[in-house]
Amino acid sequence: MKLTPRKMLHTLGALADLGVEISSTHDFDDLMNTSLHTLLGSLAIRKGAIAVYNARPRQLKIVAAKGPAALAGVCIRLTKDEADRLTAMDGAFQEGGEPGGLLSFAERSRALLSQLPAHVTIPMVARGDLMGVIFTSGKFSGEPFDSEETALIEMITRHVGVGVYNHRLLASVRRKAMENRRLYRDLRETYQSTVKAFAAAIDLKDAYTKGHSDRVARYSEAIAKEMGVTGSDLEHISVAAYLHDIGKITVDRAIINNPRPLTEREFKELNTHVLTGYEILSSISRPWNKIAYMTKCHHERVDGSGYPQGLRGEQIPLGARIVTVADSFDAMMTDRPYRSRLPLERALAEVGKNVGTQFDPAVVRAFCRLLLRELNGEAPRVLTSTSGRGYDHEEVCAALASMAAGPEGVEPLAGSRPN
Repeated sequence: MKLTPRKMLHTLGALADLGVEISSTHDFDDLMNTSLHTLLGSLAIRKGAIAVYNARPRQLKIVAAKGPAALAGVCIRLTKDEADRLTAMDGAFQEGGEPGGLLSFAERSRALLSQLPAHVTIPMVARGDLMGVIFTSGKFSGEPFDSEETALIEMITRHVGVGVYNHRLLASVRRKAMENRRLYRDLRETYQSTVKAFAAAIDLKDAYTKGHSDRVARYSEAIAKEMGVTGSDLEHISVAAYLHDIGKITVDRAIINNPRPLTEREFKELNTHVLTGYEILSSISRPWNKIAYMTKCHHERVDGSGYPQGLRGEQIPLGARIVTVADSFDAMMTDRPYRSRLPLERALAEVGKNVGTQFDPAVVRAFCRLLLRELNGEAPRVLTSTSGRGYDHEEVCAALASMAAGPEGVEPLAGSRPN
């Protein structure tokens, strides 16, 4: 039976629709069923099935079937030679016309697909790889397939083969993406654990400051979030806070744990830790250059009287200004060789006294807002982890509210807020 112009237009429309299906991200089972119905409907074929090839194990598995629905899931094993011959075939073969080397495969197929029965077998090949096989029964009319109809079957089969190939390619990409996400997550966890291990090693040098680096990191991250810092900038501040004292690993332990006032020489040696830490961290490539510089600047003061460079205001990275407040607060709230921890009221008074000289007013306001919410039970305990209970809640909250509003006439430093 010759294809009429009307039938040809109908078939071309079906092929166009099938192309859209194949290029979309539709469910694979839906795609296979749509493909099979397109093929069978185009030529009024009674029954058919699509089998997808899996190299391991080497077999064909029916994923779509019309007529005998029980065929879905049926598997047909292949030898390596049969898989190679199907891959190398150029077109379909009909019942009784099996090429050499595939007779055993044809017989096994007929036995398993006896409900079909398979009159035409067409391998699906894409990019030189076997994607599967399409089996079709005869037409409703009972007429044999002519050359034009066989060519049309082969054309549709190539489309379906591309669909199977694309599905496998997308599945492979998704697996790679999932694996990459898992590896990235593992790498980040290792990275974070390494940073925390370094911080713990730093704190071991000082018998009085166990957990100091961890607390400063948590305080700094909380303050930065309060100021609207997010993403990689937030992470960099957190890492810089963990490692702000890394340079102390080269300072004599006796100086760090000295209970008496330090001599000028001892102060000078202790203060070198910011430069030593910078040298250690700046040898690591980006983004550690930013982190290294933050650690270098955490003893700078906004009035320019800090060290090692005497930077002022916005010349000091925001992360360093945040770490300065967090570091000083934790130092006041924990025991040190030269004094016991301060009461919360006195620690806050010291912070307030040094606003605009040692501390950035905008950072202090964020610190006070966050601390006030914690004391009122409106935020998780972070800054209050060492505050204890021996303070006048009403008095402290009033002081914090005043400090959070900012001293009259004191404007925030330029660059105090992230862009």
